[in-house]
Amino acid sequence: MRIRGDDRGAFKVHWLVKAGLAIAILGVLGYDGFVTIATHLKAENDAQNAAYAASQFWNDDPEARSSIQQVFDAAVQYEKLNNPSEHVCAGPADMVCDGKGHFSIDADGTVHLVIRREAKTIIFKHLGFMDSLLTAYESGDANSNN
Repeated sequence: MRIRGDDRGAFKVHWLVKAGLAIAILGVLGYDGFVTIATHLKAENDAQNAAYAASQFWNDDPEARSSIQQVFDAAVQYEKLNNPSEHVCAGPADMVCDGKGHFSIDADGTVHLVIRREAKTIIFKHLGFMDSLLTAYESGDANSNN
């Protein structure tokens, strides 16, 4: 078999490198987008669970009804055991939550709280305009009697 004289047999390596870099960049951006959305969804679910745990503590322990701090501590303890990277916002004076949180209990034992969770991204954390999207403040309301 005869080979043409101008065929070097080389593949266009520079095109392959460009395609590989484009796929890698899109992959990292896709990962960061997925992590950001998942952080918000997980924070919402965890806020509901922490509110339910605090409400259960309120309903199970009659002494807890005299102190809202004991119920708040029950929610914090639940989060420390299950999601140590999250923070239960104590209220507007909580410096970690920038005044976006609250914690309250209704007379029927319904607990209202806010959870703060940070998204762990690769690229988005370096982009200043993304800061508000990377911190999830999700509220949870639950009553263990219902």
